[in-house]
Amino acid sequence: MNKTLPYLLALVMLSSCHALKDSPKYKLTDGIYKTKEGDRSALVYIENAEDSVLVYRLQAGWKTAKPDRKDLKPKVYPSGAVEKEIAASKYWKNTFDLDILTVPFKYRPSTNSFTPQLSNHLNGAVYVGYRNDTYELSYQRNPIGKVSQRVTHLGFSAGLATGIGVTPMNPWVTDDNISVEYDGFIWSKAACILMAIEKLNFGLALGIDHLLDHNRQYWIYQGKPYIGLTVGLNLN
Repeated sequence: MNKTLPYLLALVMLSSCHALKDSPKYKLTDGIYKTKEGDRSALVYIENAEDSVLVYRLQAGWKTAKPDRKDLKPKVYPSGAVEKEIAASKYWKNTFDLDILTVPFKYRPSTNSFTPQLSNHLNGAVYVGYRNDTYELSYQRNPIGKVSQRVTHLGFSAGLATGIGVTPMNPWVTDDNISVEYDGFIWSKAACILMAIEKLNFGLALGIDHLLDHNRQYWIYQGKPYIGLTVGLNLN
């Protein structure tokens, strides 16, 4: 099992990179968002038309009301030659977050028999958390009058991750209780704070690892905390 694990995790990461490479240009998708109107926040519904974005203001009771679309008067971006109406507008929403993560670097504090360590062994995890995404919709007019759309995105998320990985097992990390060297199979659990740019996530993890074989009683890092750097791909 330990020999096949690295290949399985590598396949997952390659598939994730392929999905990101093949994804269309990032845009503000249809849905409900919050925005700023003066000193207050307001709910809006954003709809993408063929060459524009329609922003509908949602009134109180919108969940049960059935408005006539002809009566709705959305803001339309871009609107033509009015400069102030193609300035940047911000929208945000809060959602539950599902990601796949890897922790390429783990910092392990010193133990009674070992100095602090920085490890970089193969691992993968599933992350679930609560997320805030903020989008900035802007338009830029070039010298010949053509207007192009740009959407920038920044997200923050906090939650929990769990996954599997490998760790080197040898006499040094077991206080000389074993005499062989091999790659041990570990289960990892962590609390994470992530920052998202487009579909990619970067962040910090505070976690613990558990060796899953019979030498777990000797492993000096069994159940001990580590601090890790995370890299991941958003799935929703």
